[in-house]
Amino acid sequence: MNYSTLQLDLNDIQGDLLTGMQKHAELFLFFKIADAARFKAVVREYVVGLLTHGGTVQERDRIVAARRRRGGSGSGEMPWLGMNLGFTKDGLTRLLGPTRPQMDPAFERGADDPETIAALNDPPPSKWLRSFLADRIDAVFLIAGPDKFFVTSHGNSLRGRLGSAIKTVYSEIGTVRPGRERGHEHFGFLDGISQPGIRGLAPVSRPSAAPEQGLPGQDLIWAGEFVLGYPGQNPRDPIKPGPIEPLPAPWAKNGSYMVFRRLEQRVPEFRAFVAAQAARLGIYSELLAARMVGRWKSGAPLELAPLRDNPALGADENRNNDFEFGDDPFQRKCPYAAHIRKVYPRDDTGNEAEVQRHRIIRASIPFGPEVAPGETTTRHSRGLMFVCYQTSIERQFEFIQRSYSSDPRFVGGKTRPGGGAVTPGFDPIIGQAPSGGPREMDEPYPNYPAGNRRTTLEMPHQFVVLTAAGYFFVPSITALRTALT
Repeated sequence: MNYSTLQLDLNDIQGDLLTGMQKHAELFLFFKIADAARFKAVVREYVVGLLTHGGTVQERDRIVAARRRRGGSGSGEMPWLGMNLGFTKDGLTRLLGPTRPQMDPAFERGADDPETIAALNDPPPSKWLRSFLADRIDAVFLIAGPDKFFVTSHGNSLRGRLGSAIKTVYSEIGTVRPGRERGHEHFGFLDGISQPGIRGLAPVSRPSAAPEQGLPGQDLIWAGEFVLGYPGQNPRDPIKPGPIEPLPAPWAKNGSYMVFRRLEQRVPEFRAFVAAQAARLGIYSELLAARMVGRWKSGAPLELAPLRDNPALGADENRNNDFEFGDDPFQRKCPYAAHIRKVYPRDDTGNEAEVQRHRIIRASIPFGPEVAPGETTTRHSRGLMFVCYQTSIERQFEFIQRSYSSDPRFVGGKTRPGGGAVTPGFDPIIGQAPSGGPREMDEPYPNYPAGNRRTTLEMPHQFVVLTAAGYFFVPSITALRTALT
């Protein structure tokens, strides 16, 4: 088969998967299917027509770009409705019965399964939000738009249509942060920079110089890593396609697995910790925070700005992701344990083809209020409604969390200047030790451009705490019209 001629069926793929819905606000509506027959009828007759697909997203992006070129006011705030729908394993069973096809093994276990909890070092569900666990969750609607009122109104309308067919278990709205913090998560760092480019979808910015990249530094990934029914990555070659994995059922084509994690961020505690540890190390707090993340708050990477922030670099999508880690063999610029180096080691392992098989597409949004004046300990829940898409939860999201972020030995095989093995430590942002125990990170102090000062950052507490989680299958539009309803 000539894979180069394969085209993504964007009109059949739900819109949040590959490009993303407009997300100035997003309502997460988790529910139980109380009346399966009634639910199926309403979805088939009404809901499917409202769902956002990839073709809609592309058209929206073209309209917004054209308005901006013409200098149209408010182009980014147009009232676009985005709506997607995903199901848990229990939800699929409610729709298809107990003899339904078996899906991804991690999906079938579920996010709250003891095996999953142990593998990821997650806190047990007994420590999650009680309201999230009030009843069985069968499915989730993602409803996105320009503001809270808009998504709330559409959510209420949807609930009215479905009536007694569903029972709402938990709902919460995420919003972008205000003013200059727009696009930044609650610790203050610009988010969403290093997304994979999708072959056949992402435009190539430098066709002659870098034909295998979208934006500079954005490696192109085969669509089968994120949407079922297409070729994925080749484990031996980062450019050639791998095989098309068998589908669990014909209707699974153009579907994807969604991981949801409600991550509460302890912002005042993070700030106080960074300030105290920076003073201990004799560096300024912004530098220590950047070394924990791997980027400055502006988005500028340490690999290109090792000692001082460069906001112009951080804001430039043609430069802020154009780097590898192979030119920093002794973590002088960026610590091995820094968040962005842990979750996406690029060429750090010496096997970039394998690294690319663990990519995910993130589609997250902050939630909760801004830190209030005088709030020195967390009084209000805030953080990130983390969402990512992939075709193998175990090989992609769980691998990153388990084998990268939470493995203190990764990246392995590294040495210090002059010799001596390095244990990088935990990802200080999302890495988790067993039972929530203490963590360490190697070399918070920068030995750049020279030096060999040995330092360790001891982190007795988590600054990012899991408070709810779920695994969902996001089916194609066709599946929702036919096989599932």
